[in-house]
Amino acid sequence: MSLNKHRLTEDQLLELAILGDAEAIRYLVDTYRDIAFTLALKILNNREDAEEVIQDAFMKAFSALSDFRKAARFSTWLYRIVYNTALTKRYAKKAPVSETDFPAIGEESSWNQLRQTERKKYIDLALQQLKLEDRLIITLHYMADKSTLEIGQILDMKKSAVKMRLLRSRKQLEITLKNLLQHELKELL
Repeated sequence: MSLNKHRLTEDQLLELAILGDAEAIRYLVDTYRDIAFTLALKILNNREDAEEVIQDAFMKAFSALSDFRKAARFSTWLYRIVYNTALTKRYAKKAPVSETDFPAIGEESSWNQLRQTERKKYIDLALQQLKLEDRLIITLHYMADKSTLEIGQILDMKKSAVKMRLLRSRKQLEITLKNLLQHELKELL
């Protein structure tokens, strides 16, 4: 049976996934995998560990899917599982915070791809200088498009605390980016 996912609501997809429908599960994984991976990578700073964490998190989520109460959105619940799983792995390995691996640029890359890669590099460098929770708040807000309420649910924080840390993190990120880019500009001249 082929699912027309564009016509199914997320609740219907979740019900099908509870029943073990492989297409519904695949659709949910495809929909949330990228942000889940990004979140895990921001915590672990290691691609292999992040991949392992999202696999574990999806397994945990789908095995407990029948217990999902829908008090929050599925993505919020899933990202909370990813967050907890990544923290558990990080503390188990006592993984130090290190610079994120950047994708290599091939010869076929266009100028725009090079500029995008450079932008990402500087944003990642600036993010690495933030505290872990501040980094996660920025990532969830801007990459996962989560509200302050949803971020609070994922990170187990009050909405007001998330708002305050988001504001402070943006300011710190701006200062850090200016310093990084100023240093880079001096080296070019």
